[in-house]
Amino acid sequence: MDNDILELKIGDFGCCGELWDLEKHRDIAEQFQRELATGVRRTFVMVSDGKLAAEVSLVTDNGDREYTIPGARGYLSHLIVRRELRRRGIGLSMVEYACQKGRELGLSELTVGVDADNFPALSLYVRAGFDKILYTGRDGQGAYLKLLKRL
Repeated sequence: MDNDILELKIGDFGCCGELWDLEKHRDIAEQFQRELATGVRRTFVMVSDGKLAAEVSLVTDNGDREYTIPGARGYLSHLIVRRELRRRGIGLSMVEYACQKGRELGLSELTVGVDADNFPALSLYVRAGFDKILYTGRDGQGAYLKLLKRL
């Protein structure tokens, strides 16, 4: 399996519909497109055997200083791996790639938000070095954690 990670161009954003329902999540999709257009979001996709296998974004400013501090702290956003390709190390590869891109941008930290009951994702982020809990709380979706990794 040939796995290439590429930076998504804004005009190609529609391909993300292979991984998640852009219409059902229209508000999020529109937010992501605005952030791509303004340059505060960089989205990376993995292409495997000609199909989209995974997606992750690096956000440099989302207005929430617990998540982002321009020039210092970025936010790892929207990691998703095609269901049939999960548990093959693709998620970890995507996180590591985004971390490297963060370093290249001069960031010294990355954060990520994760649902407290999403044990596979939580385990992945801890393995990737997100080892400090910045915040625990609840939102409309339930309990979640904000984690930090020093680059």
